[in-house]
Amino acid sequence: MLLISPRMVALAACCITPVAVAPMATAAPSANIDGPADAVIDELQTQGYNVEINWVNGFDTKPLSLCRVTGIDDPGDAPPATAMFTTVYVDVVCPNHDGG
Repeated sequence: MLLISPRMVALAACCITPVAVAPMATAAPSANIDGPADAVIDELQTQGYNVEINWVNGFDTKPLSLCRVTGIDDPGDAPPATAMFTTVYVDVVCPNHDGG
């Protein structure tokens, strides 16, 4: 039978070094969402992102110039790589009716 003394426990506790794990710093997509949805999407595509639209509300038959972006989601939180596409999801809200 193995006996562990309090002295052995104290010695083991002194030898264990805590390791802090910091999250990796990544670049999230940066786009000004104050403006028409088509401009936001164009800006993201210019940065190298593949953009998928999440139609949140309204008619998806409206031109994107009449719609606005309410949020951008990058599931991987990674900047686009040159060899592969990084997809971001853009939440788009469009008018529910014709103004007139």
